[in-house]
Amino acid sequence: MEFNFEEAIKRLSEISKLMSDKNISLDDSLKLYTEAAGLIEKCGKYLDEAKLIVEQAEMKVQ
Repeated sequence: MEFNFEEAIKRLSEISKLMSDKNISLDDSLKLYTEAAGLIEKCGKYLDEAKLIVEQAEMKVQ
């Protein structure tokens, strides 16, 4: 399964809304937190790779 940055951001927004619910159980909160942490890590890596691609492209232009 290929990573989709936009879908990950969408899911993070959903998780944020779910965790804002005062009636959420601790168990569900922990599961969502764990999922969010993984998505944040993947998004960070994706952005680092994108930055590198842009920097390399800029070097070729100069």
